[in-house]
Amino acid sequence: MLILTTVAVYVPRAVARPPGNGQAYLQGNPRAPSVAGHVYDSKETVRRLIEERRQREKQMPARDYSREIIVKWKQPPDKASKEALLKKCAAEKIHENRDLSLLRVRDREEAMTELKRSGRVEFVEPNYPLQMMYVPNDPLFPDQWALHTINAAGAWDKLAPNPEPVIVAVVDTGLDFYHEDLQGRISLDGAWDFVLNDSYPLDLDGHGTEVAGVIATATGNATGIAGTAGRQNVKILPLRVVNLQGEADTYLVSQAIAHAVDRGAQVVNLSLGGPQYSQAVADAVYYAWERGAVVVAAAGNDGGPVSYPAALPHVIAVAASDGGDRVAPFSNHGPQVMVAAPGVDVLTTYWLYPDYTPASGTSIAAPFVSAAAALVKSQLPGATPDQVAEIIRQGVVDIGPPGKDDYAGYGRLDLDLVAAQLAEAGTPGGGAVEMGPAQTLQIVFNQPVKVDGSTAAHFHLLTAASAELPCTLYFVGEVNAGETGGYTTFWLKPRDALLPGQTYTLRVDAGLTATSGQKLAQTHTTVIQVVPGP
Repeated sequence: MLILTTVAVYVPRAVARPPGNGQAYLQGNPRAPSVAGHVYDSKETVRRLIEERRQREKQMPARDYSREIIVKWKQPPDKASKEALLKKCAAEKIHENRDLSLLRVRDREEAMTELKRSGRVEFVEPNYPLQMMYVPNDPLFPDQWALHTINAAGAWDKLAPNPEPVIVAVVDTGLDFYHEDLQGRISLDGAWDFVLNDSYPLDLDGHGTEVAGVIATATGNATGIAGTAGRQNVKILPLRVVNLQGEADTYLVSQAIAHAVDRGAQVVNLSLGGPQYSQAVADAVYYAWERGAVVVAAAGNDGGPVSYPAALPHVIAVAASDGGDRVAPFSNHGPQVMVAAPGVDVLTTYWLYPDYTPASGTSIAAPFVSAAAALVKSQLPGATPDQVAEIIRQGVVDIGPPGKDDYAGYGRLDLDLVAAQLAEAGTPGGGAVEMGPAQTLQIVFNQPVKVDGSTAAHFHLLTAASAELPCTLYFVGEVNAGETGGYTTFWLKPRDALLPGQTYTLRVDAGLTATSGQKLAQTHTTVIQVVPGP
C-alpha cells in the first residue's frame, strides 16, 4: 500500500563537517576500503591489516580517564583568554569539536571547580569510560533461533521494498568490511575511526561486526545467515569508538552520535554503556532526536540498574531474553527498559569472514531493535523517533508480569507484529502543520511515487474558501524524456507568500501511484496554519 507518512515544513540541512582532519577526510583516505563486490580472498590479508592498525594504536599514549574532562563553552572564548584559562587550570587540549573540548588536567576536581568559577562554561564533567555490553561464550550454537522467535520471516513478507537506503550507525569497535555476508550492506560515506582519527574504522576486536551482523547481513544470498532487516535496503555506517582495551569514553561517543546524524543515519545503535550520567552524551542524544534519528542502546549486563546511555530520555533501552522467552539473568533492569530482544547465544557474523559465532549480551539484543526501527523507517521515512518507538512498543509479546515491567519493558520484540502495524497503516492523522508565509511543505511517502505528467495534479493547496493556490511541486533528482522516475519526498512551494494568521488545507488525492503499482487508497488532507516568520 502506498502511504503518505509525513507532512512537515521543509528545513534545508547544513552541510555536515567531519571530525578531526577535515581536509584529509574530504580528499579521501587512500587506504579506505572499496566494499562493493569485493571480498579479500585471504583471511591473512585481513589479519595483517588488523595487526597494522593494532600496532599503530598501541603506540598512542596511554589514557588516564581520571585526568580527563569534557567542557562545553557558553560562547567560544578568544584564543588568548582561553589559553590563559587552560593554563590556570593546568589543562591541555586533547581534542576539540563543535562546542566541546576534551581536556587533560593535573587535578580533575580543581580544574572543574576553576572552570565553573570562570562563568564561561555551560557544563564541565569527567570523561567517563564506557564498556561494551557483551557476555563471552563458546562458538557452538548452530542456528538462528532468534529470528524465528521474533517472527522475522513473517515481517519480511508484509513489507514493501523501498530502494531508498536506511542508514543504521553502529557506534562500536568498527566493522569487518570484507565479511562476505555484509557485502552490499555497508555505507562508507561518513565512516570514521574516532580512536585513530581516520576514515578506516576496521574492526580490531569483533564486537562491532557481531552487532552489525544481527542488523543487516545479506538475506537470500545463499551465504551464511540472514539479518533482521531481511531484504530491505538497510546499510551499516561503522563508527569506531572502542579502543583495544575494550573501552570507549563519553566524549567520543557524544561526537560519534552527532556525526552519525550529520551523515544521514536514521538509526543509531549503542551497544555500550556505563554507570555514569554524561551531559555531553545526553546532549548528543537530544541532537539526534531533534533531527529524527532513533537511538537504541543496550540496557547493560551486570544485573543492576539500566546503564547510560540506555537510561537517558529519547533512547530505546533494550533488555536481553533467551530462547525460552525469559529475561537473561545478566540483563540490567529498571523503568527505562522499553523492550526485550534475543540476547543469548545469537548466531551472528564473526570479524574474520566467512566465520559466524554465537554471541550474548544486551549488546546483541539492541541491534534487533535497531533493525526493527530501520524497517519502520523504510516504510515510514518521515516517522519521528517517538512514533517509531510507539510502533515498536506495540509490536511486542508480553513475557513477564502482565503489562510493563522493569525487566522486559512492554515485552519481547515481535517483528511480525511491528510489520502488521505498518501494513495496516493509513495516512497519518493529527494536528495542523505550522509554517511561515514563504516556507515550503515537505511531503513524504513510504515508497517511491511514479513521477510523470499527471503527478502534480494530485497535490493541492487550498484557501479556507476552497480556492486553489498556484504552487510548484519539486522532487529530488531528474527524469529524462521517456523515462519514469520514483521519489519518496516531494516539496510543495506556494508561488506567492501565504498570509500570516490564515488557515489553508493541503490535499493529496487518492490514486497517486507508486512505481510498484500500488496506489494511495485515500485522499489525505492536512490543515496548514501560517504563522509569522520567514
